[in-house]
Amino acid sequence: MFHLVDILPTNIAQCSTNNKAEEIVMKKLILVSIVATAGLGGCASMPSDETMACIQPNRRVEVEVGGIKVKPPPKPKPGAKPGKPGRDLVLTKTLVQGNSAWDFGSADLKPGGKAELDKLVKTINEGAGRDKRPTNVSSIIITGHTDRFEAESGPANLGDMRAQAASNYLASKGLNAKLMFWESKGAKQPMPVTKFCES
Repeated sequence: MFHLVDILPTNIAQCSTNNKAEEIVMKKLILVSIVATAGLGGCASMPSDETMACIQPNRRVEVEVGGIKVKPPPKPKPGAKPGKPGRDLVLTKTLVQGNSAWDFGSADLKPGGKAELDKLVKTINEGAGRDKRPTNVSSIIITGHTDRFEAESGPANLGDMRAQAASNYLASKGLNAKLMFWESKGAKQPMPVTKFCES
């Protein structure tokens, strides 16, 4: 931070003029230059709209649900005892990301993010596609992420806050909160981007 009085020349010789009117004009020009430079410097640190569009997928929460689906016993051969049901290990993943789920610098879960989590809950409870078996959940790992500009200017725990928001929403939909583990990776694991987003 600087003080304008310290920068503006007070000695008329510094302005290479002896005319009082010219001195005032020179001081005004210097002041305008300082203000313009400060303004441009502030703008340079803000990302462009294109950059924000490119990095918005990094504002995300990843949810991994591990569990078991009961496998029906095989059809017994004539005269044989019925078999025991088997188990299939399953890992279901979903992403709650981007502008539809999170505003810049915010951990408030938006309707688009809730819709993604609703799909996950439905898959857990009712299966997906031809496999309509429910999943007996054993663990839910929730990881919050931020983009690099949020990491520089936002709350230090924003990734944690996003993970907690997703955890709370899943618990409100009937999933067992005791099986949930959440963490934050901050901006350490950015999503791959196209060559147009490499600035």
